[in-house]
Amino acid sequence: MNKLISSVNIRLLILGVMIILFLIPLSMVGSLIEERSLSRMEAVSEVGAKWSQSQTLLGPIVVIPYNIRIPKSGTSQTKEKWDYITDYAYFLPEELNYEAKMLTEERKRGIYHIPLYTNKIHLNGKFSNILVSDFPMDTTYIYWEDARVMVSVSDLKGLGGDLKLNWNGKEKNFSPGTKSNFFTTGMSLPIKLEENQGTMNFVMDITLKGSESFSIIPIGKKTKVTMDSNWKDPSFNGNLLPVDREIHETGFRSVWETSYFSRSYPQVVHSLDDSIVNSIYNSAFGVSLLIPVDHYLKLERSVKYGLLFLVTSFTLFFLMEVFGGIILHPIQYILIGCAMVIFYVLNLSLSEHIGYLSAYIISSLAVTSLIGYYAMHVLNHKRKGIITALYYLTLYSFLYVILASEDQALLLGSVTLFAILALVMHFTRKINWYQFGLTTTNQ
Repeated sequence: MNKLISSVNIRLLILGVMIILFLIPLSMVGSLIEERSLSRMEAVSEVGAKWSQSQTLLGPIVVIPYNIRIPKSGTSQTKEKWDYITDYAYFLPEELNYEAKMLTEERKRGIYHIPLYTNKIHLNGKFSNILVSDFPMDTTYIYWEDARVMVSVSDLKGLGGDLKLNWNGKEKNFSPGTKSNFFTTGMSLPIKLEENQGTMNFVMDITLKGSESFSIIPIGKKTKVTMDSNWKDPSFNGNLLPVDREIHETGFRSVWETSYFSRSYPQVVHSLDDSIVNSIYNSAFGVSLLIPVDHYLKLERSVKYGLLFLVTSFTLFFLMEVFGGIILHPIQYILIGCAMVIFYVLNLSLSEHIGYLSAYIISSLAVTSLIGYYAMHVLNHKRKGIITALYYLTLYSFLYVILASEDQALLLGSVTLFAILALVMHFTRKINWYQFGLTTTNQ
């Protein structure tokens, strides 16, 4: 039994098995973090379903139906017979200007906070003159009298009040429905056009409610978007970043400017298909309203370092055995490992109530104090307990730096691992591992 207890190889084997077994609770913690993150997403979706979801605004677009002839199947060589089909041409604005005033608020669902907004948007612009030559060569008839103006939004629940469009100085009312198979949610109104009618100007005001994010699709040949909001934590995203932005304590102001050269679809689309629709939506840009809930992502990343931390911690206590002449029981290692796993659960639960930084500080100090106190007694040495506490304090401080410096995480981690390995090799360079067990047994 003494040989079993004092054998370096057997003890290392036991420690290795325990470290591998600790992968089970670490994976359970990872699943718990994912579950809590999904719970928040469900809360956001539930509130958004009643208020309004994230919004993407597209339009206005002039849609004109036309007839086009195509050769019948099997007659492509002679073209003696034709089929006539109706298609729709989509004309995008020459100029498009948005002025958005976004008023935000937070709603609470359980312990989760959901950002909501009411966006008051004033938009104006113009369409260039539409000519017969803008249609395909084989066009046989253009339904000028059936032309319409279409505006699409992601979630119709966000629309409020009557929606009107000032078209060439005349006010018109929108009706629900876009009458488009590709942009299914929105509104439209009929307009009567004539060939070579000239430039068409428009002005429109729209109030749009939504949650979490708002995006605009820059369909103008020249598009300018100005947005003011009382939200102080914006995240600008999408295909284009603002050319100018100001973020302050009471909100933000941002300006986007772009031309049709920055996208992959033309000003006149003769026939829509899925690839063009995807290109249109992929050109969107806008803003997300951030609430500091990135603790879920940070916790997921921190759990990935759990195995490494267990290895370094068990190495520390094993070296203290080697240099201190005290042999720890496997149960004592298990208790230390459990304390390190509890850190993640404690951090997760606290961060949902008091924020990630405060939760991290409290959790790391609690675990550091507990392990330091425990080490002081199991090692029968006050100084070693203090050294252990300082080690864990450094360890958790280092982990926070890695989590906060995502771009430099790999560099910091690799350099630190090398430094730890170098220290272990330095302090154990004179140990005769073959004689270590025998010496302990003789004692």
